[in-house]
Amino acid sequence: MRPAVIAALAVLALSAVAARADLDLTPMPDVHTMERVPIARLIFHDGAKDVIYQPPRGWTCSGSHNQAVFSIPDHEQAHASIQTAPKVRVPAFDDKAAKLFHDNPALLQLPKGAKDVKITEVDINPLVVDGHPTLEVQMTYSFFGQACAKSILMVNRNGSEVSFVLDTLDPDFKMLHQIFRTSIFSMENL
Repeated sequence: MRPAVIAALAVLALSAVAARADLDLTPMPDVHTMERVPIARLIFHDGAKDVIYQPPRGWTCSGSHNQAVFSIPDHEQAHASIQTAPKVRVPAFDDKAAKLFHDNPALLQLPKGAKDVKITEVDINPLVVDGHPTLEVQMTYSFFGQACAKSILMVNRNGSEVSFVLDTLDPDFKMLHQIFRTSIFSMENL
C-alpha cells in the first residue's frame, strides 16, 4: 500500500474517533428568539454537534465536562443536575432494574448518612428523550431528620448514560419534579 493511502486512511480513522467525542455538559448560555420572544437555553457539545436544552425559567446552571448543575430559586436545599457516564448503570431498562436498585442502593447516589430509603417508583420509558429509551427511579429518604425525595431519569444513549437528577425536600418534590421533567422535552440532538 502506498504511504499516501496509508496516511489518508489514518486521517479518516482519527476523524471518525474525533467525531465520536462524548457529550460535554459544560454549559454555554445562548438566547434564541422565537416570534420576537427571547428564550434562554443552554448549548452542550457532542463533538461537532450542538445539544440544546432549555432549562426551567429562572434556574441557573454551572458545570463541567460530566455534569451540569442547576440552582433552583427559592429552593436552596433542592438540587438538579444532568450527568453523563460512560456506561448505563443497569444492564437493561426492564422489570429486573427495580430489583437491582433495591439490592444495590449505592446505584441511587444518595448522600452519605441517608436513612429510611424507600424506592417509591420505578418507571420504564416514562418519556422518550430524543428517541432514546429511559428508566426513572423515584425514592424518599431521611437526611439529618429531614424528609427528602429524589428522582433519577436515566437515558440510554447508545450504551452510555445521561441522567437527569432531582434531589429536594419531600414537600417540594412533586412541583419541582414536574417542572424539571417538562424541561427535558426541550432537549435536542441528544
